[in-house]
Amino acid sequence: MDLQKMLDEILADKENYGKKLLLHSCCAPCSSYVLEYLRGFFRITVFYYNPNISPKEEYEKRVAEIRRLISEMEFPHPVDLVEGAYRPEDFYALAKGLEAVPELSLIHI
Repeated sequence: MDLQKMLDEILADKENYGKKLLLHSCCAPCSSYVLEYLRGFFRITVFYYNPNISPKEEYEKRVAEIRRLISEMEFPHPVDLVEGAYRPEDFYALAKGLEAVPELSLIHI
């Protein structure tokens, strides 16, 4: 599956310009290029959700950084930020028993 080709087809269709896009963000550095790339095409809502970050102070630093990134970038449309609930206990409950399973990457998929 060629995801870049699929994206190029979506962006080539002028009917998609100005439509809403929900973008999951795990951190500001990962989101910066995507926001830069897509900002001229969509009205973006960034959904920051990363409950596996600890301690809470680190999580809060990362939330502050995505807020700063959005505030300092120029966008043709306003960008909204929605923050998911910080409940690391939910993450740990879901991950319980999977501690020895290696992480997947797009390279392996």
